[in-house]
Amino acid sequence: MALITIGLSTYNRPLLLKRAVQSVLNQSFKNFKLIIGNDYPLEKVTFKSLGIKKNKKVRIFNHEKNLGERKNMNFLLNKSKSKWFIWLSDDDYFHKDLFKRLLDQIKHLPEQPIACYSNYSRKKLNNTIEKKKSKIFNKEIFLKGFTKKDTRLIGVYGIIKTNILKKIKGIHKTGKSFSIDNKITHHYPYCDPLVPIMLSGYGNILWLDEKLVFLNTDNTSVSSFTKEYDVYKSSEDYIDKKISKIVDNLDINSQNEIKSNMLEWYFSNKLKIIENRNFLVNVFYTPKYFYDLSCFIKKNKKFISKQKIIKRISKILKSIIKSVIINQKI
Repeated sequence: MALITIGLSTYNRPLLLKRAVQSVLNQSFKNFKLIIGNDYPLEKVTFKSLGIKKNKKVRIFNHEKNLGERKNMNFLLNKSKSKWFIWLSDDDYFHKDLFKRLLDQIKHLPEQPIACYSNYSRKKLNNTIEKKKSKIFNKEIFLKGFTKKDTRLIGVYGIIKTNILKKIKGIHKTGKSFSIDNKITHHYPYCDPLVPIMLSGYGNILWLDEKLVFLNTDNTSVSSFTKEYDVYKSSEDYIDKKISKIVDNLDINSQNEIKSNMLEWYFSNKLKIIENRNFLVNVFYTPKYFYDLSCFIKKNKKFISKQKIIKRISKILKSIIKSVIINQKI
């Protein structure tokens, strides 16, 4: 049986899919199984379309009906019988030594972590990597670093113990779905970072500060261009409830720090929707943003500093001024 299963989800991106598949087949660690879930019923994925010979390491599922991203990813997880599991999307890819580097870190550990992650890059990956020492985080330290975005990782792109991943039920429906051209994608805000957040409640997490994962953020990436402010907002209560349950046994200062970091994350994402948009978009969303900010301040007086409030207000005002200037130039 393969030690690692890779669940590769795809939807009508044949060229990028080839790159993603090759990044798996080219891995220096070879004891793996690649499962591809094609969620585009109008065109089948075959070994021929992938440009590869038939391979026992690769299994392809062409869904007769579109499942949506979340169900497709969970379908792939449920097909796995390996000790470790990792997802991959068709527009991203892995460094050839990702599996080897992560597995090397746990060889001599007295107790294995429940998940192993690397850093990531939005630029083309370098073939040569500067090797660094990994770090082991318990729940408290991990959540503090991850929610503050000091520990950089992609939640679904780690080698994760399959039984634990199934226990947390894989990818969650956190709120409303993002859409592209008015079509529902079943890609939900924060469903990715929620994975390691929930995993941290089951054991230690290993992190390697080497950029071994490529994350696509061009205009084909859903979250990179969305203007759906309310979609982001719809997931916040769900995430808050999950985090509150996970941090319940930590001291109150740690709880407040983690929750404060996550709230900062929410507002950072919503601000991105307003930044660099046209003037009309800003006029529409700015009142919503200020209303959310006022509710946020009332609700979280205990652990929100005046400096953070001033920082938020100054950012939004700068964004409005910037959009007015751009609009006048046009």
